[in-house]
Amino acid sequence: MSLAFWAIWAALPVVVWLAYRANTTASAAIAASLGPEQAKCATLVANPLEMSRHGQLLFWTLFALQLSFFAVLIGILHRMVHRFARGRIFVSETLQGVWWMGIILVIWPFIDLITSNAVAYALHEIGDIKFFLPSYNVDIGTIAGGVFLMALKFVIEHAILLQSENELTI
Repeated sequence: MSLAFWAIWAALPVVVWLAYRANTTASAAIAASLGPEQAKCATLVANPLEMSRHGQLLFWTLFALQLSFFAVLIGILHRMVHRFARGRIFVSETLQGVWWMGIILVIWPFIDLITSNAVAYALHEIGDIKFFLPSYNVDIGTIAGGVFLMALKFVIEHAILLQSENELTI
């Protein structure tokens, strides 16, 4: 399993490249799929490479922030799997990893919503995008997953306590 995480880390540059390419070629791909009259609408999709310097800085900072979310989660999971491989499954470090993953999953949708809207508004004010359409969508599934992990941490902690009490009575 640890080897699989090293493969994920090795594939991360490819994923970053694919995300970069999707962001920089979206307007051209949309224009190519439309008729000549409709292709003008594709200019509404912003190309980060055509933005001002400040716009590019804002856009790519948001891009890096969103990718760092996944890198942090993969890092926490990789450390947990590394501990599992060494036979340290139900230890306090693992429980702390589960707890932090839960916290990150609960907080992240709000951070992403706020930063995405702030960057979109700033890009609109700079003039790099034509319309500012705020998003009010909060990823409830991610929040629910985080709450589940936080609750799981307490359940596992209680199970460890019961197991240690059981071992003392035998």
